[in-house]
Amino acid sequence: MRLKGVVGKILRIDLLNNMVRTEDIPADWLYKYLGGRGLAARYYYEEVGSNVSSFSLENKLIVMTGPLTGTGVFGSTKAYIVSKSPLTGHYCVTNAGGYFGSNLKRAGYDGLIVEGRAEKPVYIYIVDSDVKIKKASHLWGLKTGDTQKAVYDEVGEKRASVACIGPAGERLSRIANVISDFSGRRGGAFGRGGIGTVMGSKNLKAIAVYGSMDVEVADQEKLFSFLKECTEDLKETTSNHTKYGTLQYTEALYELGAYPIMNFNKTNAGEGLMENLFANVFREKFFVKDVACFRCPVACGKLLEVKEGLWKGKQCKIEYETVWSFGPHCMIFDPSTIIVANCLADEYGLDGISAGYIVGFAMELYERGIIDKNDTEGLNLRFGNAEAEIELLTKIGNREGIGNVLAEGSVRAAETIGRNASYFAMHVKGMELTAYDPRAFYGMALTYATSSRGACHNVGGWTIRDELLKPRIDRFAVEGKGALVKSIQDVRGYIDSLGLCTIPRRALNLTDEPKTEIVKYVIGKDFSIDLLNVGERVYNLERIILNREGVSRSDDILPQRLMTEKIPDGLAKGRIITPEIFNRMLNEYYYVRGWSLNGYVTENTKNRLLIP
Repeated sequence: MRLKGVVGKILRIDLLNNMVRTEDIPADWLYKYLGGRGLAARYYYEEVGSNVSSFSLENKLIVMTGPLTGTGVFGSTKAYIVSKSPLTGHYCVTNAGGYFGSNLKRAGYDGLIVEGRAEKPVYIYIVDSDVKIKKASHLWGLKTGDTQKAVYDEVGEKRASVACIGPAGERLSRIANVISDFSGRRGGAFGRGGIGTVMGSKNLKAIAVYGSMDVEVADQEKLFSFLKECTEDLKETTSNHTKYGTLQYTEALYELGAYPIMNFNKTNAGEGLMENLFANVFREKFFVKDVACFRCPVACGKLLEVKEGLWKGKQCKIEYETVWSFGPHCMIFDPSTIIVANCLADEYGLDGISAGYIVGFAMELYERGIIDKNDTEGLNLRFGNAEAEIELLTKIGNREGIGNVLAEGSVRAAETIGRNASYFAMHVKGMELTAYDPRAFYGMALTYATSSRGACHNVGGWTIRDELLKPRIDRFAVEGKGALVKSIQDVRGYIDSLGLCTIPRRALNLTDEPKTEIVKYVIGKDFSIDLLNVGERVYNLERIILNREGVSRSDDILPQRLMTEKIPDGLAKGRIITPEIFNRMLNEYYYVRGWSLNGYVTENTKNRLLIP
């Protein structure tokens, strides 16, 4: 049976030999992995060996969409990029919404694989069946917004999507990302892990794509009827996202004592500070408009603008995570500064979480005397210095002075600096932590430790809902956390393989007890699928890849600070993740996963899930 919702073809683009060809996707791969993240992982497993370095010719940029991408389903926006991360040195997956994925699918391709390295800068041009590798030396050095405007003009199709790198990716910063449709204010970022650096290493400045054809689904009439039935539930379950986006979580996490401040030194900012960064303030004082991805009524993106001062008129979209990384993590509570910092990161093509984290990390090193003005070229990196944050971000984007050291990521920067700097680098497997303190809800410790890409609240398992917002398990319980994290990871595995944004999934009955109506209306009524089994297969395949690349139990660990220092204040005061607590949870997690106590996927589990 031919599956609907998928084209069954990918583009393979060889930059070294300037060749483009179309390939069929093996049918059994589609049945096992659906598409998106799962299919990308399978291609990576087959084509990127454990000895391949992130900057080598043999590393590949694997871009995939899912069967729901580009259809009329709410949130069917996602595209996924898989590659070997320059930041962690291991397998990495990242995703973005907006219009890039839907345009690629509607151009007639489920994905594309970029390999080799161009002799000089190029960009990839895809307009329906017309695919070209075009010169891009004139674009090299441009920031992301300027790059996209220039490419839009050359492509001649204003509805096209452009995913590109900025100066950070060109200069091989290990925290560079890929910005999609920045100038159109409707896209997003393929962030985390330095995927933009892989593009830079291949002399690939951008990928421009536009597709005009509709994605064929199995039963358009029933799909439309089902979506209509889900509309009210969607409005109810996503109303806060429509009003505030992810900014809604700042106040809740802070009041629950789970919001890390000043590089995880505390969770209480002091009287009257955090209130400046609550969602209602951004909405009331800085809001420009709601921004929606392809055919999504939620419109969770919030375009904000600085209203006064030196940076008046500066606009960008910001999220919960980057409010934290450029804000309280650095002891900065001025919304305008945070908006500007986010804009600079977007323009240079820097991952907003890692870039903001590294600024705060450097501030703590400065406060402790580990670095001084001789290291910073006179820059006063005290916590709370907003001007210093903006200047340091510029240095990181340009790889100037100390910015050249910090652009390597916190782990490598700490190794270069020495003097016990590594203790203050809060990371897992080389990837910087995000805006949650796991000492305040223990499931998050497993999320960070066992994520397929390093410290990550998405791929690793977003336990915030189940432990804090609508708790179904005690946040300080130890037993049961392994099963919880596994379940959330498996759900995210199949959601990402469908090509669906996670925000509307509950309204579509795609939970830990999924109903498959929408999948059948898109893929085919005779397609029998256990979605949780797909999610589990995807997560285990990623772990097999990581095992092959040398990752084991010793790498599934938290930063030392979180295991030796108690939270000093707030609602979770006195809490800590001791090695004993952590190991009990990790043992349970490995047990429910069917992995060995050393963190390896067992042969029984491989056979049960039909993984090669």
